[in-house]
Amino acid sequence: MDFIERTPAKCKDCYKCLRECPVKAIQVVQEGSSPEMHVKIIEDRCILDGKCISVCPQNAKQPRSDIKAIKMMMSRGYKVAATVAPSFAALLPLENPLQLPSALRKLGFSTVSETAYGAELVAKAQRNLFDQGKGPFITSPCPAVVNLVEKHYPEAIPYLTPLVSPAVAHGRYLKSLDPDMKVVFIGPCVAKKEECTRPDAALSFDIALTFRELWSWIEEEGIDVISLESSTFDPPYPDLGRLFPTEGGILKAAGIGNGAVSPRTAMASGIEDCVDMISYLTAGKAAVDIVDLMACDGGCLGGPGAVNELNVFARRQKLLEYWETMSPGRTTGDRELPHALPEPQLYRNYRDRKPRRIEVPEEEIQKILATTGKYSADDELNCGACGYQSCRDKAIACYNGLADPVMCIPYMRQRAESMANLIVSAIPSAIFVVSCEGHILDVNRLAQVLAERPLHDLLGESIDQIMPPEVCSRLRLMLGDEDVFRGLVEFDGRWFDVTIFPEPTQRAEVIILTDRTKEIQDREHLSQLRNETLARVEQVIKKQMEVAQKVAGLLGETTAETKGTLSQLVKILKDEPNTAIGRGETRGPED
Repeated sequence: MDFIERTPAKCKDCYKCLRECPVKAIQVVQEGSSPEMHVKIIEDRCILDGKCISVCPQNAKQPRSDIKAIKMMMSRGYKVAATVAPSFAALLPLENPLQLPSALRKLGFSTVSETAYGAELVAKAQRNLFDQGKGPFITSPCPAVVNLVEKHYPEAIPYLTPLVSPAVAHGRYLKSLDPDMKVVFIGPCVAKKEECTRPDAALSFDIALTFRELWSWIEEEGIDVISLESSTFDPPYPDLGRLFPTEGGILKAAGIGNGAVSPRTAMASGIEDCVDMISYLTAGKAAVDIVDLMACDGGCLGGPGAVNELNVFARRQKLLEYWETMSPGRTTGDRELPHALPEPQLYRNYRDRKPRRIEVPEEEIQKILATTGKYSADDELNCGACGYQSCRDKAIACYNGLADPVMCIPYMRQRAESMANLIVSAIPSAIFVVSCEGHILDVNRLAQVLAERPLHDLLGESIDQIMPPEVCSRLRLMLGDEDVFRGLVEFDGRWFDVTIFPEPTQRAEVIILTDRTKEIQDREHLSQLRNETLARVEQVIKKQMEVAQKVAGLLGETTAETKGTLSQLVKILKDEPNTAIGRGETRGPED
């Protein structure tokens, strides 16, 4: 089931999602007969942290929209409850957080409640486990962290707290009030869309919306949130559960270790830090009792479903302001909860979902590396531009059909440059690239032959020392101009067609000289041959006229007709095309 949708037309093959994906759940594939490569999400590797959505510069990826499904529920007469993640106060563009309940009721939700109460149910169960000393534990409210462990680090499953997430706990609480009620979770998390489909989340929430989906729905309905009166959420009312979106929020709510300041606790946010902590913990090096892990940088406050553009620190401030406004004076998590769930409904199981690893023969890895010019360890740059940590990792991905060798940017650049150099070297013209100051930046092989100097001597040299004065003067006139000059110039006893044009991206001018000496010599030879032929024809005509006059005198015939015909022949020969070669002139780009 696709929880993240991709718009192929928007994808520009920048591979940024692949570079940023912490678990490399992105496959590069060729679609149809097109030579273009596009990215595809590998579902059995994806942890749904939503990083690919956040980093895509073209907005080519979005969470699957479930608004239509909710509207269908409402149209069929179901009571639909909204359970709102506690991060709403920090991630939505609201002047007053309590305007949200009013907006949700306008959309048709019959019950509007805070997921933070479910967080307090989970926090209390977490405290009981902690007090029993069965740790160390990894907290389980973040579904992306659960996916990370199950799909990539199953050896850490025994450390996962066997507790459901706050969304599942709160959904089950709401359904305990009305079993026929449909429950919609609304928050910043993409992984929640999958969580409600898990067997261990049965009878909890039915659909998950991101804040972005919710906000687009509000705008679609034309609801002016700013003009709405504030209203309260439906009870029961949470307290410290509202701090769950922050790092260590669950520890604060559970009253464990005074939040972050305790040698028995640890916390990390962001997948990279979570992976380091998991490795540290499973290696037996972490002397802690509980670790709070959150997939997004800064916790849920950095979730991909956020609507506003505030940074994590500003969002944290807004969250704390809302908590202090709603729960003044509360500092511990020891209060009695007015409503609870049966204990079995707070527990869950985990399973190993790690994809089967295919061992790649070393000779296959070497073959793939060789396709991108890597024949030894020194050739393996391990630059990470392709998205993989090393060239070998990418070669293994290529073997498994997840990547393509052409994704190697240094190799493709080298290949493009070598191909361009090959083409330029094969052109039967001398090419000079000159800076705005008149210094030579680059030349091809024929330019070196023409100048009779090697490349290292030409680079940095003034073009005035190489080119004839008329070319240099024309070059100076064209600096900063967009026109193209074409002309004919004599250089070192030979004649060349000269083309000068600007290269604005490099702030340079390009001079191309094509040798036309042989062609001009051939034209001059042909012209000389025609002139000699014309002179001989005129001599023949003159002699013929003399003979004709003598014959005419004898025969009594006029020579007028013969003279007219021969004169016409002379005229035709004299009217041959003009073969003169003139100087060039500056013309526009259309030439």
